[in-house]
Amino acid sequence: METYSLIKERQMTFSDHTPRKRLLTSAALFVIASLSYAPLSNAVVPNDNSSPEDVVDTDGGVNGVGMFFRNDGFVCTGTLINPRTVLFAAHCVNDRPEEDFGPTIPSAFSFGVDALPGFQNWIANGFASNPDLFVFNINQIFWNPESTARPDSFGFLEGDIALASLDTPAANIPTWALLFSRLPDPLAPGDDGYDPANGTGYHVDITGYGRSGSGSTGASFGIDWRRRAAENMLGSLSSFDDRNNFLFGAAFGDLPQNLYRLDFDDPNKENAFDFDLYQDEPLENEGTTAGGDSGGPLILDAENNNLSDENLVIGVLSGGSRFFGPQVFSSYGTESFFQPLFLYADYIAANNPYRYVSAIEGDGAWEDASHWQSDLDPNYRIIDASGNVVNGFPDTQPAGRLETDDPGFGTVCFDPEGDNPGDGCLNFASGEDTPPSRPAPETNNNNMGQLSADEFNRLGIETNAAVEAVDDTGGALSNAGGVLVGGESQSHRSGGVELVENESHAPGDPLPAPTIENGLAGATDFVPDNIDPPSGNNGARRYFEVTLSNSGTTTLSSTRTIDRLNIGGAAGLIIDANGDLTTLIDVNQTGGRVVIDGVLNSASDYTLFSGMLSGTGTVTAPFLTNIAGMIAPGALGTIGTLTIDGSAVLSSGSSLLIDIGANGINDRLAITGDSSLGGQVFFNPTADVRAGNVYTFLTTAGTQSGELSAANISTILRPVLTHTDNAVFATIEAGTYNDAIASGNNVQSAYAKLLDGSRGVDSLSSIYASLDLTSDDQIQAVLDSWAPVTETTTRSLAKSSIDTMAHFHRNRMSQMGSKSWGGGSVTVMGNPVQMASNADYMSTMSDTGQLQAAIGAGVKTTHTIPDDYAIYLSGSFIDGSGSAMPTAQNYSDEDFDGWSIVAGIEHAVSEKITVGASLSYTELEAEAALNQLAETDHLSGSLYGQLRSSQNLVLDGLLSVGTFGTKNTRTVAFPSNATLTSDDDSLAFTADIQVSRPMQAGSIMVVPKAGLRSSVINFDDIEETGGLPGLDIDRDVYQSTQGRLGLDLITTASSRAQFRLTGDIVREFNGGADSFNAGFVGGGGVNAPFLLFGTDKTWGEIGAGLNFGAGKTTINLSADTTVGRRDIEARTYRAGISVKF
Repeated sequence: METYSLIKERQMTFSDHTPRKRLLTSAALFVIASLSYAPLSNAVVPNDNSSPEDVVDTDGGVNGVGMFFRNDGFVCTGTLINPRTVLFAAHCVNDRPEEDFGPTIPSAFSFGVDALPGFQNWIANGFASNPDLFVFNINQIFWNPESTARPDSFGFLEGDIALASLDTPAANIPTWALLFSRLPDPLAPGDDGYDPANGTGYHVDITGYGRSGSGSTGASFGIDWRRRAAENMLGSLSSFDDRNNFLFGAAFGDLPQNLYRLDFDDPNKENAFDFDLYQDEPLENEGTTAGGDSGGPLILDAENNNLSDENLVIGVLSGGSRFFGPQVFSSYGTESFFQPLFLYADYIAANNPYRYVSAIEGDGAWEDASHWQSDLDPNYRIIDASGNVVNGFPDTQPAGRLETDDPGFGTVCFDPEGDNPGDGCLNFASGEDTPPSRPAPETNNNNMGQLSADEFNRLGIETNAAVEAVDDTGGALSNAGGVLVGGESQSHRSGGVELVENESHAPGDPLPAPTIENGLAGATDFVPDNIDPPSGNNGARRYFEVTLSNSGTTTLSSTRTIDRLNIGGAAGLIIDANGDLTTLIDVNQTGGRVVIDGVLNSASDYTLFSGMLSGTGTVTAPFLTNIAGMIAPGALGTIGTLTIDGSAVLSSGSSLLIDIGANGINDRLAITGDSSLGGQVFFNPTADVRAGNVYTFLTTAGTQSGELSAANISTILRPVLTHTDNAVFATIEAGTYNDAIASGNNVQSAYAKLLDGSRGVDSLSSIYASLDLTSDDQIQAVLDSWAPVTETTTRSLAKSSIDTMAHFHRNRMSQMGSKSWGGGSVTVMGNPVQMASNADYMSTMSDTGQLQAAIGAGVKTTHTIPDDYAIYLSGSFIDGSGSAMPTAQNYSDEDFDGWSIVAGIEHAVSEKITVGASLSYTELEAEAALNQLAETDHLSGSLYGQLRSSQNLVLDGLLSVGTFGTKNTRTVAFPSNATLTSDDDSLAFTADIQVSRPMQAGSIMVVPKAGLRSSVINFDDIEETGGLPGLDIDRDVYQSTQGRLGLDLITTASSRAQFRLTGDIVREFNGGADSFNAGFVGGGGVNAPFLLFGTDKTWGEIGAGLNFGAGKTTINLSADTTVGRRDIEARTYRAGISVKF
């Protein structure tokens, strides 16, 4: 009844107020029920289930959240957003002008889980940064003037944003992504799927270096320099005005700016001051913030939210509120509030000193301001139209503290545990009341309690007692029955300003044009070069992270300093001999090409992930690590030395490209520190590289470990590496050409033997200089192109020439003793005068008109000859084809043509004996494979005759002796264009004997015959002239021994026209050589066999002739050809006139 009386009294006292005076009308009833959720992270001020020691963020390690320390004693927390910038709260520093920080008030951030060792080192070393201890001195502070623009804000309730610039890059510490978009409205009471236990549904993490304690005692545990972490549910996005209107019925001030807010719920539900300020149920490890946590991040964690797959900072901690006089800050029932980053994106971008910039596409000078553009900060995030979190920046001007139209979201409540008079909630988004969510417990046990009036008074509540304002507090400070009307807010820190000029824009207006000053992406007209004046507010600092990824080359010819250099894509960077670039963080190359002919200094490592590094300058870095890139000292094709002033790691995937020339002339990688070697060396040779050359291409001044491997220079040349204590050198050794050729290729095999056996011969050095450096395919193609195919062609022409003359004389002998013999006549066959005077005649003799012209040639008689003599002058056209040299290419048959001329006299000694003598000349030409040319001429004198027996047996015999001349021409393109020729005259001999027996069968004379023919050409060795790769060819003697069986069919001479048909079957008994040996001219006597096509063993020959006349004139036509012969196919044509005197 005592409790009821108090409640009744309160209700009566404030009965004239609106129903939203929840806190004032229901301050006496606190019912606590026990609800919990799955444990997540630990708390800064943990609930009573954990101790301050339990919740130290040891597992978080150095994570980019650091502790701020002013040398006058104040501490806060901040978030590293890039290597130079920490985001924190303005109220940590807005009690002094910006320019005081540095010269007057040294300040620093320490990022260790335990920040104290860093600060101790910083102080002991004259306020110097020490990246090894994760402590960094601040050289400039920027705090938002909106934080102090109005007295109502008390310096921390609105616009509470600041940034600190670090004098040394925090390159070894992770940075955080910032969300510059307002969180989407979550489900609210009345929406399908809304769960009051989860409230907004946004799970958040909080962390900081502030005070700790417990949910019941608040921040009772002093600052111990260690970082702690907590989980909570985001309660609302709302303003102080809206919160106070619900709780107290009035705003008690003018604070319309929305803040992200969360409350501290008691998981044990036993605390009288926990009235579930924002509708959600306590998490098992729920915590809140305390003094010293100010400036820390409000983190929307990826693990428990679906919005993004990365943790996002959405706000900066400004402070916390309590609602009862005896209630301590940072205890159950209090709240924490954070400045939403989306309201201050423009301020952060403009005052963030770190600029991400890139070169535009195309070539340009580093010093050319039009060559550059500013890029979007990779840590800036927005929510796009599809609801995805992307790298971006708001399209319109953020509202800052002027934001008043956004109703926010979340549900504010006065809802102590149980059903209590006055319980109620308000949906900020809709502005509508909503019922509370905490029901009355079924039983009254020690999970629930009520306070009597006496117990309430023992808490120190005195009706209408005044509350004095304290530092860093805000809100209405009158007390009504122990309730702080309007609440009391405290900034969670412990413990006349000039800023960059900001262009004024109304909220929602388009963003201003990008400039390098306002930090928006797309700015131009600047040159990347750090601006770093002495500590203090001495003008805006600029630190550049330069990325070269667009196609094009940037050339540096001056001295510049930046923070970080990134190269990738198809970009190029040339630091010429006058260029000097310093990076205060590191260099990362993921592609492209960097040429350093000047100096590149990197405070940390140069990591070559891929791409190429070359030049003749110096790279100064603690370590140059080549992971999968290429290092090419000098320039490709130009000898030079690249110096690494530091240590180098060449990993197993790396490549080292070394140009080598004459012996000892080569690129060099000179390392002044230690080296750890791995990967492959690729040598780029000039024509001066020879087997036996030695090249020292890497030197190490310090300790050298590991080994390189070397790729073969070519199939033939391979480097053999030797690693000493401080150097690596390569000795060039030659392999064998036999390993480079195709299996079964005779031409390649022969040349491989010559090349392997002739190495070291000075006259052949140009061949090796070029061919040693080529690939297998190239070697094979070159050797095939060198094939001496005309050797086979020459033998084909030799066979055709000898056989043509033998056929001619056999045909003459076949007419001896018959009436068709032409005694007392002069016979002119063909047009021998034209043939002898016109080299083109032979190519047109097959034309009908030319044959007619030959037939129509006149005969000039100077005197009468006896009947027992016959004189003739014969010209023949010859064409045919011969098989090409056997090669892997299977070249087509080679056509040849030519002509012959024969002059002779025959005498019938008696009726039984006729003899003759002739002088003949034959000339043939063939265009062989590979555009090679073979030409032959055959000059011979012949004696022949016929003996006819009484038994009608006929014995024919022939003996020819002469010269056989050859001229071959072949053109090669390697090692240089050359025309190789050979010219030779050799002794030629032919003997032919035949036995026949003419038999009359009506008007047909049948002549069976058998014969033996032997031919020899005593070829001389030849030597090609005209350059390399001319051959010294050992031509074997050509020998042919043929057995011949045949049959002639001849009509009787008494008929007006006489026909002759001949046919022979030929058997070759001595096919001659099927290969020849050759070596390079001047090659030291090394020879190798090359294949010839050889000679068929059996074939046929047929011929036909026609004689017809009128009076003393007889016209003669004849043709002969081979049948079934593969090595050659020859055809001979004759036409003539005989005139009897």
